Amino acid sequence: MCRFLKDENGQAVVEFALVAPLLLLIICGIIDFGWIFSAKIATDSCAREGARFAASWTNYETAQTETANKVRSVANNMIKDNIKTVVSYSNADNPAAGDVSVVVVSEVRALTIVAHTIFGDPVFELKSAVTMKVG
Repeated sequence: MCRFLKDENGQAVVEFALVAPLLLLIICGIIDFGWIFSAKIATDSCAREGARFAASWTNYETAQTETANKVRSVANNMIKDNIKTVVSYSNADNPAAGDVSVVVVSEVRALTIVAHTIFGDPVFELKSAVTMKVG
């Protein structure tokens, strides 16, 4: 009987069973964080490119549409389908004498259930705004 109680066969399996859920949670969190961070960087890049384009655009009546098309053309597939662009000029009477602000809002879904469980929503809205001098 003492020999049976001192037997350590299966100890590693039990330890792994205790640690595996925590390890899986950490790995899924890293994956979700990397995915969402990559989408945020892409959104920031689209906003900068849209602001550059809108600052050099001369037809101010079509600037909203053309800038939105430009932003969508430079967006990667991760955010391309769910992207909104808003262009506004600080000087509405003479846009060439003011600044242009471009706000890009994108949505990205989390890859694992971890972000959904922690934050309550599997879809994250990412927003980036850039202001540049027109001209």
